[in-house]
Amino acid sequence: MKGLMILANGFEDVEALATLDVLRRSKLNVTLVSVNNTLEVTTQSNIVVKAEKLFNELDINEFDFLIIPGGRAVFQVLDKMNEIDNLINHFANNNKLVCAICAAPHLVGKLGHLKNKLFTCFPTCEEQIIGGTYLKDQGVVTSGNFITGKAMYYSFDFALAIIKHLQGEEQAKKVLASIKGEL
Repeated sequence: MKGLMILANGFEDVEALATLDVLRRSKLNVTLVSVNNTLEVTTQSNIVVKAEKLFNELDINEFDFLIIPGGRAVFQVLDKMNEIDNLINHFANNNKLVCAICAAPHLVGKLGHLKNKLFTCFPTCEEQIIGGTYLKDQGVVTSGNFITGKAMYYSFDFALAIIKHLQGEEQAKKVLASIKGEL
């Protein structure tokens, strides 16, 4: 299983890095992809992270799942990129797993992919999502091939939901025990 995580300047630190850490502990192959013209990407709290690939170098057919963290990057950068819409459409239309947390479900939902699905997101980001049922009191929601998370607080649950979807509930339980120090 190969996944890609989209990073743009202003992404939410914990949503990206905690999710990445937990997924890699489960031996999932996740590639950090920068939409900038450089591998260096700055988080919303001004930490510089080095991505592993540039967006324009991607062969999206190599990847089985997509992860989009939230943060101000969603509205300041990603929401203005047709290439991101095309990327989301590719994964959704090919029934590949699409995971978005905080503000990022807006990117998926504005394209209509959450229609007739259950979802959560950061409050007010649901306003431009077409169709679907907003579960404002849920931290993480899995609905078909979409996993959505409400906010940074739920980053670990978000990552564990991805593991459960891709590798099964037993693996998710093992990783949870490991990160809790309950080996």
